[in-house]
Amino acid sequence: MTVAHLIAVPPFVVAGPAPRATAPSGPVAVEFTVVIPFHNPGAKLRRAVERIAELLYAQNISFEMIAVSGGSRDGSDRTLEDLPWLRVIADPQVQDKGAALQSGLAAAGGAYVGVVDVDADVEVDPHELIECLHRARERESVLA
Repeated sequence: MTVAHLIAVPPFVVAGPAPRATAPSGPVAVEFTVVIPFHNPGAKLRRAVERIAELLYAQNISFEMIAVSGGSRDGSDRTLEDLPWLRVIADPQVQDKGAALQSGLAAAGGAYVGVVDVDADVEVDPHELIECLHRARERESVLA
């Protein structure tokens, strides 16, 4: 599957680069990385980010969130500046959503990595993302 195919799908979760087993220094610091590539999403970007974070906190899931601008020019990245638990990547060399996705995946450090499309016409359902995480955990435990 190519990056172009990944952009058009609903939220998904895959195994991340971090080891899922407990390391000698203790458990993995971040279980779940949420990557949010975006291109001119407007006001719905912040709303989606906040809704996802609220549900992750409520479910007691350790997480990091990375929002990556794919050449956005609508100022949506500035709407996220006061969210201390969110890392925003606005590299001027990243000029499309595919490159934003690749940058976000490269920066992810969680045991699992989820991707959310905030640019789609439908509103992001954070419950769907959490369900994807639960299915990935189950699949991992069956394969182990």
